[in-house]
Amino acid sequence: MDVRFEKLTRRFGAVTAVDALDLEIRDGELVALLGPSGCGKTTTLLMTAGIYRPTSGAIYFGRRRVDHLLPRDRGIGMVFQNYALYPHMTVEENIGFPLELRRGVSRDERARRVRSAAERVKVDMLLARRPAQLSGGQQQRVALARALVKEPDILLLDEPLSNLDARLRHTMRAEIKRLQKDLSITSIFVTHDQLEALTMADRIALMTDGKLAAYGTPDDLYERPESRFVAEFIGNPPMNFLDAEVARADGQVVARNAEMQVPLANGLADRLSLNGAPRKVVLGIRPEHLTIGPTEPANARGDVYMVEPMGREQVVDVRIGDHSLQAIVPAAQSLRVGEPVGLAFDPTKLHLFDPAAGQRLG
Repeated sequence: MDVRFEKLTRRFGAVTAVDALDLEIRDGELVALLGPSGCGKTTTLLMTAGIYRPTSGAIYFGRRRVDHLLPRDRGIGMVFQNYALYPHMTVEENIGFPLELRRGVSRDERARRVRSAAERVKVDMLLARRPAQLSGGQQQRVALARALVKEPDILLLDEPLSNLDARLRHTMRAEIKRLQKDLSITSIFVTHDQLEALTMADRIALMTDGKLAAYGTPDDLYERPESRFVAEFIGNPPMNFLDAEVARADGQVVARNAEMQVPLANGLADRLSLNGAPRKVVLGIRPEHLTIGPTEPANARGDVYMVEPMGREQVVDVRIGDHSLQAIVPAAQSLRVGEPVGLAFDPTKLHLFDPAAGQRLG
């Protein structure tokens, strides 16, 4: 079932938490609401669930408007950040509790659906235990089974992996995505972790200050960020930025400042309107698109400030004048702190942004 927000707004007194949000989620799609704390992502999820009523705007599930309905009448399943399991109930009772509130579900039907949901998330061998006897990952699975036992049209997840350790988060990311695809259930999940969004979501809705900053596939947001905010937020280590000007020099178009000069790829250069005068820009390049080598030839020169080993690769911080650039290089490349090096920029991977508005150029 598709989900649509039309001018969705929520205010708390003088504070606008969500500001005229327009968003459409396709049937069977897994969409991440991503952004920094206070951006409005959780408020949006809670309005979708019916826990908050919108100040204005509308929410549609398919063709049905639902923003006036109670949560129980919306056909949703929800997994909370803290799992919200009842400590005095067994796993079986926790999973089956939503069906206790429904008329017309027989005891045999309830048992069948509880067993089916438990098997889907691999907790069917734990049905007699209580939450205190479970690990964090097992509690997360039980909470997911409880959401699925209702056979909902929409699945909502509020930072479901934030309480798990790093190794278990990696496992559960894959399992939740597999389960969501197997069930073909439209799902919305809230996260502040860009890695979760990039690896799990079909599309990402990046929010800031209650507004939608960008909406697209993980590749779209990573490879073609619409603004400097998007480019800064998506990617780890983050994108490098340098103030520069674009001008014609020696028969080609270059981005340059006192410390560097980088030729622009023909396609990017052709899309910029220079009118014969240099144009001020912010140049962005991701760390993996920088190469460290000899000081000559190079697009920029500096000194190694720090080397951070990361296993099969290393993050190298290079100081160029008053600027610091990070590059990702193979672990086998030997670099010493204080060593003079050259930086080569991949001209096909440059991003240019307007210095004032922050929007992407070209």
